[in-house]
Amino acid sequence: MREAPLRVVQITDTHLFANPEKDLLGVKTHESLQKLINLLNQKQVNPDLILLTGDLSQDQSAESYQHLAEMIKPLQVPAYCIPGNHDDSDVMYEVFPKYNIAIERYIILKKWQIILLDSQKPDAVEGYLAPAQFKFLQKNLQQSPNHHTLLALHHHPVSVETTWLDNIGLQNAEAFWDALKDFTHVRAVLFGHVHSLHEGKKNGIQYFSTPSTCIQFKPRQAKFSLDKLPPAYRIIDLYANGTVKTEVHRLDHYVGVFEQDARGY
Repeated sequence: MREAPLRVVQITDTHLFANPEKDLLGVKTHESLQKLINLLNQKQVNPDLILLTGDLSQDQSAESYQHLAEMIKPLQVPAYCIPGNHDDSDVMYEVFPKYNIAIERYIILKKWQIILLDSQKPDAVEGYLAPAQFKFLQKNLQQSPNHHTLLALHHHPVSVETTWLDNIGLQNAEAFWDALKDFTHVRAVLFGHVHSLHEGKKNGIQYFSTPSTCIQFKPRQAKFSLDKLPPAYRIIDLYANGTVKTEVHRLDHYVGVFEQDARGY
């Protein structure tokens, strides 16, 4: 019998508040996320683990992280996290372990290893991988050459063809890809930050961005612009032979009041 794939669900850019009734550009982020979690349950996705890939809080409050932990707890699935530019990593790492969300950034399951990288740059919107992150990456790639590898970070390490977003992507993306060139067991790179769907392949490695659980950014725009698309999560199936299959599940409608003229947040 063929071995079942390792199933990962990515949830990203939740932008929760201490007050669950508060909205972000017309979307109550708490309500929007809850609807997605309900969808995940309805579809009986049954993931092996959940990756929370940054911008989990909008107001950096302990309460916002508590809300997230409590919302995903009923899924009864191991969850792992990395910070985004909107997060307070100190608060996040203090709260999450109390609610069984792991802050470990290296996972080995079946024939796969998952490496979580912290691309948060202090007091900045754009991303940057510090030297310690490159050392962490190289160490884990070297020690497990027989495991296929999935990498996850918050900021996008490729152009998403959206001018204002590319200006705040991973600033040392070239160094990131250069660090991977000798490791043929890296299969895919997963990221958030761009609030839209973007997929491709670079140097033989698949990459994916995942829509936000709240507001979506309109692609291929010079300036900030919202897209009236429903929120989503991503399923990633990791097979023993290194194959990666993935799909995005969206709600059937936009949650909230669409602010067409929004110019930032």
